[in-house]
Amino acid sequence: MEKDTQTQTWNDIAEHVPTQLREDVEAIARIHGPFVATFVRPETLFDTDSVYEATPVFLLTATHLIVVLPDVTHEFIPSGELITSTQIVPLRSITDYQVIRRRVLDGPQAGAISVVQLRMRWGASRALDMRPASCEDPTCEAEHGYVGMSINEDGDVLLDTTLDDATFARGLSFIDELLRRLATFA
Repeated sequence: MEKDTQTQTWNDIAEHVPTQLREDVEAIARIHGPFVATFVRPETLFDTDSVYEATPVFLLTATHLIVVLPDVTHEFIPSGELITSTQIVPLRSITDYQVIRRRVLDGPQAGAISVVQLRMRWGASRALDMRPASCEDPTCEAEHGYVGMSINEDGDVLLDTTLDDATFARGLSFIDELLRRLATFA
């Protein structure tokens, strides 16, 4: 049975992962063992001077979440190069997670899920958003210092209406399996 699952997983990867990323995914599989779930999220990215396709790959083993993020850069080579960064997170390190589900409120699709987002924290990063503070008085010229918000969200899996139905369904299955695995570490 496990061999059949792995064959199906590799078939899914071959179908949905661009050729340039397959070597990276195969190298990860050799090191971290068989995948219990995978999700490939194709997306179009807009940069200041270009538009390109990106394909983040989410891989789940019995003990790790692995995120492979591709990016295109023209920084060192004018014709561009594909860069992949891989983050390997032990599931036991994911200390907090939340699932956000949005549903259509009205109309013929009322109740249908339109967005599902799984946010996760494992302590790898923290963002600090700072801005000048102000008061309610529009004529006030006093210095009010700064206000800030610390955000600790290391990763997320986002499913939205830009995805075709089959990709959305694969994403839901991946999130469900990841949540099942995380529950064993709670």
